[in-house]
Amino acid sequence: MSDNMNDKNENIDETVVDETAEAEASETVDDTAIGDIADDASSADSIESIDFTVMYDDDNADIEIAANDDAATSDDANDGDTAAAAGNNTADADETADAANDVADTEDDDSDVVADNANQVKETLALRSSDEPTVLESHETVKADSVTSVSSQLDNEIKRNRKKDAFFFKTNPTFALDHVTVTNRKTGRNILDDLSLSFQAGSTHAVLVDAEDCEQHQALLATMVGMVRTDRGNVMHKSANLSDTEPVEVLGHRIGFIPQHFAFRPDLDAESNVLYAMDASNRNFLKPKPVIARELLKRVGFDEVTSGLAVGEVSELNQRRVAIARALSCEAEVIIADEPTAGLNADDAAVVLDLLKKFKRDADRKRAIIVVTTNPEVADAMEHSVELD
Repeated sequence: MSDNMNDKNENIDETVVDETAEAEASETVDDTAIGDIADDASSADSIESIDFTVMYDDDNADIEIAANDDAATSDDANDGDTAAAAGNNTADADETADAANDVADTEDDDSDVVADNANQVKETLALRSSDEPTVLESHETVKADSVTSVSSQLDNEIKRNRKKDAFFFKTNPTFALDHVTVTNRKTGRNILDDLSLSFQAGSTHAVLVDAEDCEQHQALLATMVGMVRTDRGNVMHKSANLSDTEPVEVLGHRIGFIPQHFAFRPDLDAESNVLYAMDASNRNFLKPKPVIARELLKRVGFDEVTSGLAVGEVSELNQRRVAIARALSCEAEVIIADEPTAGLNADDAAVVLDLLKKFKRDADRKRAIIVVTTNPEVADAMEHSVELD
């Protein structure tokens, strides 16, 4: 117990000594401050006593200001003040250094966290700079390839299920006979018996009929152009049933017909023949009708457009050209020609067939070209052909 008391007394004595030292130090500082004030006063007196002399050199370029020895004395006094202030600043710098050390210790701990964050940022940037596509790029790729992907899946599905009863895809035909039956009511004969044919736009087709069966030939043509109604089945232009359509609309809008006889009026010239067909169609045209008529005649190769010569007086080849132009004038998607080469020599027949092939596709439309013939050579010249029983 006594030992503890002695230790406390010693600590108290040391504290008193420290306080005495601090008091003496403060008195010393006060004396120093008083001395500084006196020095400032003396320096002020010395400044008032300074004499300046202005000296000019020979070139009138520089001005030298010279001070006497009293100015030098004033500078020495000011140097003493600066030294005292420097001593005080040194003490403050020591305290600041201690505080900076404490802060540095704290910053050392924080620097580790900053370094870790920097490493994570670098790793993230490294991942971003890789060659792998971003989420947006991947999305765009999938979107661009979606159609191809679906198409491939459909192809694979069809290949796996290729059986007799497997489903399949096909486009609807531009013109079709769907299980058509036409019966001669006097004789009871089925002239067309459950006949199904289909024709696509942009292609040429031929239907080969028996040369000795004129009844079948005529019945087929009359049924295809809507002049004879079927007993069973339907004749379709796209989704329209010709039995539900007015005859004027069929031959004036939907089907361009080139009959073997009476394909033109022999008493009219070529342009008037085309205008006659255009007026009969009851269609509205974007251009003046005479302009369209002349353009069509030039396209079929008619050389005497403006001659005014009656068509009955021109060659048979030019007569066929006029007939084709009349069929095209109603802007139909289906052109049906009955024996278009009958009575022509081989060269003229080739010209007519080439014209028909030419008009299966234009810049603004596609057409189904259908030729009904008894000539196997004409049938073979078309892209698709079928022979009736």
